[in-house]
Amino acid sequence: MIPEWTKQSLCVNMDTNMFFDTYENNEDVALGVDIMCSRCPVRKKCFAYGVSNKETGVWGGVYFQNGQISMEHNRHKQGEDWADVWLSLTLDGD
Repeated sequence: MIPEWTKQSLCVNMDTNMFFDTYENNEDVALGVDIMCSRCPVRKKCFAYGVSNKETGVWGGVYFQNGQISMEHNRHKQGEDWADVWLSLTLDGD
């Protein structure tokens, strides 16, 4: 069952390969996905879903493998990028 919140995501109706194979293999796509996720109104819910369901792929702007953050597939992120990710995922407000 697809969660209701996904209807509000910026990626709704997009090619899901962008969040898996293409993200893994194309740094330009990965950066574009990261930017889109950073602006998404349901980013926190998406991230939480990826963690709690042990998902693989991009969830809330972070690439997971079985619910664990994949440093290999997030290697294009710099320290400042991670700081922005964590701030957006931990600050109150949606």
